[in-house]
Amino acid sequence: MTFLIRIAALMCLMTGLAWSASAQDDPDLPAIPDLTIEQVHPAWLEFQPEFTPYVCPFHAQAPDYDPEEFICGYVLVPEDRTDPNSRLIKLSVLKIVSTSENPERRAVMRLTGGPGGPSLGAGRIRAYQRADTAAFREAADLIFFDQRGIGYSEAHFCRAVPRNFQFGVPIEEGIGRAKQAFEKCLAEARAEGIAVDGYTTWQNALDVRDIRIALGYDQWTLFGVSYGTSLGQAVLMVDEEGVRAAILDSVVPATVMETGGWGAIAYGFSSALAALDADCAANRGCARNIGSFRERFIAAFAALDEDPIILEDLDPGSVLDGRLVMDGDLAAGAVFQALYINTLFADFPSLLKALETRDEVALRAYVEVLGRPIDHAAGNGLELVANCRGAIEVTEEQFTAMRAAEPELSNWTDTIEWDEICAAVYNMEPDPTVQRLVTDVPILVTAGTVDPITPPNYSQYIMSDLANGQYVEFPHTGHGAVISHAPGCGQDLWVAFVNDPDSALDTSCVDTIEAPQFLTRLIETKGPYRFARKLQAGTNLKGVIALAAFLMITVIMFPLGWAARKVQGSDTASFSRARTLTWLGAVISLGGLGWAISKILATATQHPMALPLGVLPSAGWAFWLGLIGFGLTAYALYRGLTSTGFGRQNIGTSLGLILTCLASLGLLAFILALGLGPF
Repeated sequence: MTFLIRIAALMCLMTGLAWSASAQDDPDLPAIPDLTIEQVHPAWLEFQPEFTPYVCPFHAQAPDYDPEEFICGYVLVPEDRTDPNSRLIKLSVLKIVSTSENPERRAVMRLTGGPGGPSLGAGRIRAYQRADTAAFREAADLIFFDQRGIGYSEAHFCRAVPRNFQFGVPIEEGIGRAKQAFEKCLAEARAEGIAVDGYTTWQNALDVRDIRIALGYDQWTLFGVSYGTSLGQAVLMVDEEGVRAAILDSVVPATVMETGGWGAIAYGFSSALAALDADCAANRGCARNIGSFRERFIAAFAALDEDPIILEDLDPGSVLDGRLVMDGDLAAGAVFQALYINTLFADFPSLLKALETRDEVALRAYVEVLGRPIDHAAGNGLELVANCRGAIEVTEEQFTAMRAAEPELSNWTDTIEWDEICAAVYNMEPDPTVQRLVTDVPILVTAGTVDPITPPNYSQYIMSDLANGQYVEFPHTGHGAVISHAPGCGQDLWVAFVNDPDSALDTSCVDTIEAPQFLTRLIETKGPYRFARKLQAGTNLKGVIALAAFLMITVIMFPLGWAARKVQGSDTASFSRARTLTWLGAVISLGGLGWAISKILATATQHPMALPLGVLPSAGWAFWLGLIGFGLTAYALYRGLTSTGFGRQNIGTSLGLILTCLASLGLLAFILALGLGPF
């Protein structure tokens, strides 16, 4: 559900990600400590969590909804279950009641990724009021919660810490500032009495168990995406008896650190670009005009390292001081993040062109329109602790081995490691969930072939330990495979599995997923983008509106006048033909304007990364329609001028012919100003 890349944010999703055994020879790694799951202090073993309903904290922003169907509340849980004197913290929960009778009380707990991503908000209610999500609600109760330290849940610490790139300096310098920011906020949190060490995946998993108990479910199905799969595996470790089934989409293996480390992010980047290049090779236009995305992106990254682009006067809510340094690291992060989203694949030729040509209008548009602000709902504290406690520090020897396996792309992924920040401000001690998950609970594991952050081999990695696991790979798909195809194949498989997790799924629908239709040709012009920005900003467009309104009046009034004159028997043949030509010219001119606007909107909705560079080639027909419309009105005016009675004898018709011709000329000029002409 964002596209401007925050390079440091990529590692938020990388809790323990690394090379698979098939990707490289495993370097020696320090042994994972022998940690048991049940380390809860005896004082908390008999703790009974309760659900307390309350008005949704986002009530003012939410649409009209039935509080009997969308139920908000909170559950109190220990902040640190290893401390007998721990305080209780509040976790905010949203329960969306199933629209079916649901006699089995089926429920699905959504485990959000990040770590640190908020889950609750008005948008969540709006999403599940739509018709295209009805199948989810019919299948089960849907449970969402803000994990500890995130969104509407407690505690509030290390919120809205800027990402490395958001400091307005090169990425490597930004890492140093991020260290300082985390060091400061952690010290402040500890001074306030917040148990920082309690914000781990293990404690998070026990929170999920307590929420299940508080809501009164004997069992439920887990649905985790990205970090949510890491959390899902942890829940299965601490509460297996409470899990009916699980859907793990875009898997983060719990113990992949045995075969690599965070530096292996370049492998996922490489495999995703290889999958995209395969789709490009199968597309005639892309193969002819692009060749290899990988090779050309690498060249663009290198060029930006040599000469970075400085973007100024950006929204300070997204980047500090409104300044952004677009170097090779940040550009690589932009491409990396865009690979998450299926609907952007067709626009990769535009993204490539913007980077290669250093198109600041396009790059600024990507930042301003698609970039996320510094988010006060995001739990950067949980993000830090969960990442630092979810892995073992990578040694220099291991890091060198991983760079050697993917030397080119490693040049632009070296600086996004959490271990550097963890070593400076926290620690790398693994929590109890850093171990292999072995279970016979039915589990659906899914992956997208173009996912750069959790490539398919990560999902495949855990399958050998799942006695009742099913694996589905979605072609032409990025991160979050199931949601990427909802409604559609992803939703259908989700519903089928939730209804009957013990039966083999019919996965034939994945064969119907279409490859991206790459947009390799545009009418290159900035006019449509500027026009769209004016529409978005509500800028006054009185001139265009007045011209269009006059032509619409012409289209309506000329037939009415013709009918009146027929009744009166006062029409002349020459004026009749002139009026007919004028009416037809006005219709065609309006058609040209409508065609231009429709193609601008189509480009904006179907190819958002293309609009700052140009519009769909078919938009060029607007010029020819406008030219024909003007030509007809001009010829009609000529016929009128050469007719008897032009002027005072037929003042209304004469003015109508003149003004309609001028209005058609004005619309043609507007279409040319958009850059839609053939020259």
